[in-house]
Amino acid sequence: MMSSRRVLLFSLGMALLISGIGILLFFGAQNQADVPPYVWGAAMVLMTSVALATAIYLNFTLRIRRIQRKILESSDQSGRRIDENMTLERLEQSVEEWSIRQKKLIQELESREEFRREYIGNVSHELKTPIFNIQGYILTLLDGAKDDPEIATKFLRRASKSVDRMTSLVKDMDVLSKVETGQYDIRMEPTRLDLLVEDTLLGLESLAQKHSAKIKVKYACSKSASITCDTAKIEQVLDNLIVNAIKYSEHPSIVKILIEDIGTKIQFSVIDKGFGIPSKDLSRVFERFYRVDKARSRDAGGSGLGLSIVKHIIDKHGESIEVSSKEGVGTTFRFTLAKA
Repeated sequence: MMSSRRVLLFSLGMALLISGIGILLFFGAQNQADVPPYVWGAAMVLMTSVALATAIYLNFTLRIRRIQRKILESSDQSGRRIDENMTLERLEQSVEEWSIRQKKLIQELESREEFRREYIGNVSHELKTPIFNIQGYILTLLDGAKDDPEIATKFLRRASKSVDRMTSLVKDMDVLSKVETGQYDIRMEPTRLDLLVEDTLLGLESLAQKHSAKIKVKYACSKSASITCDTAKIEQVLDNLIVNAIKYSEHPSIVKILIEDIGTKIQFSVIDKGFGIPSKDLSRVFERFYRVDKARSRDAGGSGLGLSIVKHIIDKHGESIEVSSKEGVGTTFRFTLAKA
């Protein structure tokens, strides 16, 4: 199928050809007075048509070029020279590409707006529960419960627990915000495996004792092997995964940490025999505020942001993390780090 430009050019060419032939016949006639009036009329019509078609075509072309320039200027922010002499076929393709980009931009903006609404809703919901709890405890104490030392102590401990939960939530939100905006610096350095694991477990001794949990470490590689990572951030990753494994298992429990050599990388696996995760939830465990069991997670004091932070930290290291689980059997989180 001929393009609109080719059709116009063809029409103009034919008009010029016919007009030219008519003019030649007219001026070539021996006796111009013998030329019938309709020939004069036809010649005038042809010349007028040519002039009108030329004016329409030029106006059409100028308008198309103005539209083309605006589209290219709005879609090309790279500073490259804009080709204003492209064909209409290429212009049509550019318009289609521009339209696709605009649709994607609109979808992205809509997605961000939806995320903003969900994020604000989740934050409000997470903060509402401990705030209402603290308010209830304080009002109860003011109504006379403070006069009973046993009840007062119990309510103050519960209020303190709610404050701890709010503090944890705000802290995790701050960390996640810094990670997502690129303000969470990753300082890569060689770190020995055994020292990394020992420092992590040292901070978990009291939690393990409280929940009657045992943490067993198995090295399927050299303990003194070194990895390249941000030590503090990876300790945070291990801490989060081990704490989850302890909290979401029946007590007493055993949490296993398997460390393997897989070529150029070291793979960490945190394995528990806990409640497990339903298959329908596996793809969402790293989402912000997502909880498999909301009631159980809140009882455990989780903010719903821990695994999202873990995922971002591992991504910042250029590595991957995955989860496998079976409900009622247990869960395994695996992530890799590069050898030093």
